[in-house]
Amino acid sequence: MKGTAAAVIAASVLAASMGVSAQTAFFSDMARECEGVYREGLNFPLKTDMLQEASGIAVSRKHPNVLWSHNDGMPQKLTAITTNPGQEGLVVSTLSLPDYIKPASGDGDWEDISSAECPDGSGRLCLWIADIGDNSLARDSKFVYAVVEPPVNPIVVFNDPLEEEEDGDFAGRRLQQYSRRQSGPRAGYLSWIVNQARSGRGVGDDAHERFHNARSDPRHYNINGDARYGNGDGPTPEQLEELKKCAADHKFLIENFVAPNDAWVFEFKYPEGAKMDSEAFSVAPDGSKFWLIEKTTGSSARVFESDSLIQTDSTEFFREVPVEQISVLSPPCFASNLGCPEEKLHWSVTGMDVHPQGHKAVVQTYAGPFEYTLDGAFDLASMSSVTPVGGFTDKGAESIGYGLDGMTLWQVPENRDEFGCQFVQPLMCTFTATELP
Repeated sequence: MKGTAAAVIAASVLAASMGVSAQTAFFSDMARECEGVYREGLNFPLKTDMLQEASGIAVSRKHPNVLWSHNDGMPQKLTAITTNPGQEGLVVSTLSLPDYIKPASGDGDWEDISSAECPDGSGRLCLWIADIGDNSLARDSKFVYAVVEPPVNPIVVFNDPLEEEEDGDFAGRRLQQYSRRQSGPRAGYLSWIVNQARSGRGVGDDAHERFHNARSDPRHYNINGDARYGNGDGPTPEQLEELKKCAADHKFLIENFVAPNDAWVFEFKYPEGAKMDSEAFSVAPDGSKFWLIEKTTGSSARVFESDSLIQTDSTEFFREVPVEQISVLSPPCFASNLGCPEEKLHWSVTGMDVHPQGHKAVVQTYAGPFEYTLDGAFDLASMSSVTPVGGFTDKGAESIGYGLDGMTLWQVPENRDEFGCQFVQPLMCTFTATELP
């Protein structure tokens, strides 16, 4: 463990000492492709109440051992957690987006997030947010937002001696202590009702009460609004101790805000005015284009690619960008020959990411992730002719992301643990029996 921690710190220091373009090349060169199979690693809870329903995940290309995520809906805030050994799940930064970065109609739905270079050609690193959800198929336009990735708290990363201070200043940013519970909703009422109906639970007269319980008191009620403790007496002292593992633990949190010239907005419409729902999104490492996959319970899902996103005018922060259909996918569970669940919702594509080297892409579903080997670098048009590989885990999710090493997949499963915590599930590359030395 000490060796691992030392390697983490060494990589962090080396990356921090580089220029931004050098960092991007450094992390890209670090990435390798998994030649074995992925297996579940040790999961860990999100030690925060800021993420009530994590809907996307992105591995930072700027800060080693940092994951960025956001809640479902239109939260206007991103949250960073660390994966450092012994500190897993701690919040190290947040980034609040201004109100102007959202649809004028107010009907946005953030579904995924990615990490790549900014679109201005500066080589700076950005977080890319996909405002692409449309359950009711009513939105004419969808949006992608790029914002410069902010600092994270090195006090947590490097175990700074200021750790015991209640608050202090670091690099001109205020470090704040959070102790009260955050009370953001897990999901909108309509979305919750739809999920209840789809799951076969039905919608009874107590639906509103159950939704309120699920939203406001997740420690005592599960996502369906049912009491976690059947006797009505609440958790035992032993269970209360266990509950602490997913309590808010924001000892040192840097709160960042997007500067006016550090954000870009891209608006797009699907060809021929088509309206569709999507939760799967990824960006090329150089920020030149993005990809989307349709979310559907049908027999095929359309894949889209954007035109170039590189901005030639440094004062241009809003632009309409065309997208075109480049491929059609069969349900990954079917294409992999593993067989599909009876519930068609589990066939749906709910997340995606492209490997840093560009020769592989991973697609997330409620039945687990599937990896595609592409015909060429970043050739997602070839996905329709590829047999994906799956069966790594049965924990479905709405998010997936490649690690900086290229051989780890990070996801936040939909289900929670027995104490109501959302948790991060890494999938680690392992050798198959025939490849062992």
